[in-house]
Amino acid sequence: MYRYIIIDDEKLTRKGTIKKIGTLEGSVQCVGEADNGESGMNLIMETDPDIIITDMNMPVIDGTKLLKLIREKYPDKQIIVISGYKDFDYAKQAIQSKVISYILKPFSREDIQNTIKEALRLIENNQSSDNKIMSIEAEKEYVQYGYDIQMLKNLILGYHNRPLELKSEKLKTMYSMHHIVLMTIHSTSNLDETALNNYSASNGYGDLGLYISHLNNDKIGFFVLFFPDNTPFKLNSLCKQISSGLIQLLMATDSSASIGISDIKTDLLQLNIAFQECVEALNSKKLTDSNHYYFFNEVNSIHKRLNWKSAHEFLFRIEAAEEAKVSELIEDLFDYFMSVPDCTLYEAKFYCNELIQRTKIMLSTYYQYSSLNNDSSSIKNIFNSIFNFEEMKTYLKLLFTNIAASMSNTSIYAIEDNIEKIKLYIERNYKNNLSMEFISSLIYMNRSYCSFLFKEKTGEKFVDYVNKIRINKAKELLTQTDTKLYQISKSAGYDNIKYFFRIFKKMTGTTPEQYRKNVK
Repeated sequence: MYRYIIIDDEKLTRKGTIKKIGTLEGSVQCVGEADNGESGMNLIMETDPDIIITDMNMPVIDGTKLLKLIREKYPDKQIIVISGYKDFDYAKQAIQSKVISYILKPFSREDIQNTIKEALRLIENNQSSDNKIMSIEAEKEYVQYGYDIQMLKNLILGYHNRPLELKSEKLKTMYSMHHIVLMTIHSTSNLDETALNNYSASNGYGDLGLYISHLNNDKIGFFVLFFPDNTPFKLNSLCKQISSGLIQLLMATDSSASIGISDIKTDLLQLNIAFQECVEALNSKKLTDSNHYYFFNEVNSIHKRLNWKSAHEFLFRIEAAEEAKVSELIEDLFDYFMSVPDCTLYEAKFYCNELIQRTKIMLSTYYQYSSLNNDSSSIKNIFNSIFNFEEMKTYLKLLFTNIAASMSNTSIYAIEDNIEKIKLYIERNYKNNLSMEFISSLIYMNRSYCSFLFKEKTGEKFVDYVNKIRINKAKELLTQTDTKLYQISKSAGYDNIKYFFRIFKKMTGTTPEQYRKNVK
């Protein structure tokens, strides 16, 4: 069994790396850990490992000095560098120290295991001097290629916006073609990077493009297509051909896939714009679609305005901390989406975002800073990675039921008296279209009995109480602002200004205009 040690100042990284490596079917074993370069050198002397895994940025002796010391004293050791730093100087130093690989954190189980397997292969083969020279060049290209791929991932997702100089010969050759199209793939199951790259190579696309996995979402991947200025083929036809092939490949694994295709770009720095175009293209899919590809330049910019009849009840159930009912209403919302002819993912997302914004407004009356306010960009990023109806429903159920749960101890509706609940609701929602039928349904009460009970406890009919609240709000606006009368009517909950005038005069004995003059 071959032995390895790990040198990293982060304990969680050391433990996580050991767990990801495992035993590789009994071929390797971790024989020690160190948290800085100095103790790492001592550990090498004590354990004489076959493989050394080390970070670059560490206290006492950093990775740069440590690599030099190891190469001077132990030139035959196999070294793997893991680092969270994207500076190519670190990668350059690693190359000069003849490391096996330079892996950027966070890395996958597959990345580290494949690198360990490569180290074992080198140890077992005991290559000749000529082969070692060739291996160094290959490993140099391997490190440079890995670094370039990591940077491309960051460019696509908008985490890097500075000019990028490609290091690997493979990507330099591809980029010399200059024009770029990005294809974003979404699958209902995890994407297999090896299988997709093999498919690309075996179908003759290996020299035109490459598959790149998403940084943190296994169901999303990217195919970057490079092509010359004077391409001999029709680009749209090629994109269709590649997309159809990828979809067929994924369908063979019982996965459903959708692909968004960007416009042509001329610079790597435009990759994030290309990704946003892919998102917009994917959002144009109809909710009933599956296994389709979508071009950004064919997206219809006209969208339907959705209007879910249970929106007001939904917001009340959240505020009243009724988690089960919130979950039930999310099901109803998605049934509504499915009932809308040709409803697109964009339209559904837009409406759900409106519900989130309305929830934020509601939460602002309880908390000065709500988690929704702080997580706006996170929610946007999540929406930019959801292209499946069920995934969106699952996410929104979790989001809104968690918010409802958080209201259990703070909700103003956490009172026993149902009539007081009704009065509170009217005072907070007088602008909405209120009816006794709707109000009684909120508290699970028979309409007639609710009407009777309201009159008995308040001494007023429901409609009269609602009008009183609305007219009082109108009075405030008339005396404290110069807002136009039709706007005040709307703000007070009256869509019909003539009806507003009639009710106002009935309750005050004067018109809104005269009331304003009299008070002033």
